Parts: sequence; structure tokens; C-alpha cells
Amino acid sequence: MKCKWTSAHSLRLSRLLTLIVLLLAVAALFCIPIITEWYDAVSEQEPIRNLLNVIFYISDMLGILAVWELLGMLGNIAKEKLFVEQNVTCLRVISWCCFGVAAVWTPLVYFRLLAVFVAFVAAFAGLILRVMKNLFAAAVAMREENDYTI
Repeated sequence: MKCKWTSAHSLRLSRLLTLIVLLLAVAALFCIPIITEWYDAVSEQEPIRNLLNVIFYISDMLGILAVWELLGMLGNIAKEKLFVEQNVTCLRVISWCCFGVAAVWTPLVYFRLLAVFVAFVAAFAGLILRVMKNLFAAAVAMREENDYTI
């Protein structure tokens, strides 16, 4: 018996994985001090534990907000509300969260060069999401215009 993969299955999987990521991000809040202490112990460089704690906490909170918005957007998709202003807002918030992570990681470049990579990836993700937000905003405007056309 062959099971066919449908868009409903895909949406269910996306929601489940997003919920798992949200739970992991919340759990990470309790692990940050342990991670930064371990990093300082193994890095063999100038200790930056306190700075890392601040950066990780801010990044994690922005990540939690972004994943929460993503869950809201997936909920709209499940209700077949695709091109609505609420999804545009979700994409806008998620993109600003990415830019926020990039901004938070940028000062760490002074201490660790690897922070350039993290900041760049976050900024690039934010840029892609801004483009997607603009695309969704245009689709919402077109849908509204079509709704009012006789």
C-alpha cells in the first residue's frame, strides 16, 4: 500500500518541526550559561563569556519571536488564508528578527572572526525574507484589487 505525500502532510510536518524548533529555542535559554562557559574553556582565547551570554540571550529571544510568527503564518496557511496582510506582517517581523540577530552579532567580530559568518547569514536571511514580504504584499494588493473588480 502506497502512501501519497500531500500538501496537507507537508503542512503538518512543517508545523510539527516549527513547534520542535520553538521548544528547543526555549530550552536553549536555560543552557546558554553552560554553553558559553564551555566555549571559553575550550577556545584558548580571551574569555568573552559575559558578552556571549548577552548575544546568545538576545539572539535566542529574537529567534523565539521569529519562530512564533512562523507558527502563526503556518496556522494561516492551514486555514487557507494565504495572501492576507497578517502573513505580510509575519514575514516583516521575521525579517527584522534576522536583521536584529545580525546587528547583535556584528560587535562580536572584534573578538571572534567567525561572528562575521553568523552576522552575514542572519542578514542574508533577513534580506531574502524582506523580498518575500514584498512579494506577499504585492499579492495581497492584487488579491484585494481583484476582489473589488466587478
